Amino acid sequence: MTRLTIIRGGSADPTGTRGRSFRDAADQGALVRLTPGRFVDATEWRRATPGERHIARIKAVHDRIAPRLVVAHASAAALHGLPWRGEFPDVVEVIDPERSTTQSLTHVRKRPGRGRRLRTQYMIANGRRVTDLTSTVADLAISFELRLSVPALDVALAAGCVLADVRTEIEARGAVHGRHRAAVALELADGASGSPGESVARVALDEVGAPRPVLQRASHDDAGFIGRVDFWFPEQGVVLEFDGRTKYVDPALRRPGMSAADVVVTEKRREDRLRRHREVRGFGRFGWDEANDLDALRAVLRGVGVPTAPRSFRHVR
Repeated sequence: MTRLTIIRGGSADPTGTRGRSFRDAADQGALVRLTPGRFVDATEWRRATPGERHIARIKAVHDRIAPRLVVAHASAAALHGLPWRGEFPDVVEVIDPERSTTQSLTHVRKRPGRGRRLRTQYMIANGRRVTDLTSTVADLAISFELRLSVPALDVALAAGCVLADVRTEIEARGAVHGRHRAAVALELADGASGSPGESVARVALDEVGAPRPVLQRASHDDAGFIGRVDFWFPEQGVVLEFDGRTKYVDPALRRPGMSAADVVVTEKRREDRLRRHREVRGFGRFGWDEANDLDALRAVLRGVGVPTAPRSFRHVR
């Protein structure tokens, strides 16, 4: 984990010379300016993950915002280590217990919290309060598209978060806007998901009206354990695997001594055994391209014998 150190520049120098030197360094690409007078090293910034970069933004504004403000929504997701597609927002998201409307500032977005019972915990580093895991995923389900909220819900459930508690938290909110989207997110959420990529893939499967698959089903043959498959459609006898490329290109996910080529060969042998399995009548693969192109995904499903049908509701993104 990369810990980005906040560099404070300019405030202690009455001549302004030190502040100019930091601004010049930012202009030259040596520093990244997060807020006026708050910088991080550009090399470390590039090495950091999106979550680590957003946490640096939270630290940069901490002593400039009121103590009553509670870190929430996407910013709380970063602190809880929840998955996020792409970069986190450029602004730090907080809840203001005194506000009844949203206020968007340059570096902070204040969401309304008047009348809301806040479930919080304290950040160890600076004492700032942050919404707890249950409240955080409830906020994400209400406020963000399914392809962001469902992976976060899956990870939270796998970490011990209780779905009924999230549902209760959502039902306690007075706002109607976003509650239908949240209900769909809770319906799709499953702590058995193998990865955030598979969570997004499952949302895509639902968007095209595929049957709900069994996740991470263990398969065996006469020789023993074959492996767990990403998606199993029992009525059709179809195995569907989501290939996000990570298992092929990330050395951290390989067994010691295995090359990328070894992983490909092992995966092919596993696939061959699955195809020969007496219960398997079809086998297919899809990746990010198909997950982001629903017509292409329908074609994959049609090719392996998995039906699709229009949903009775429209996914809200």
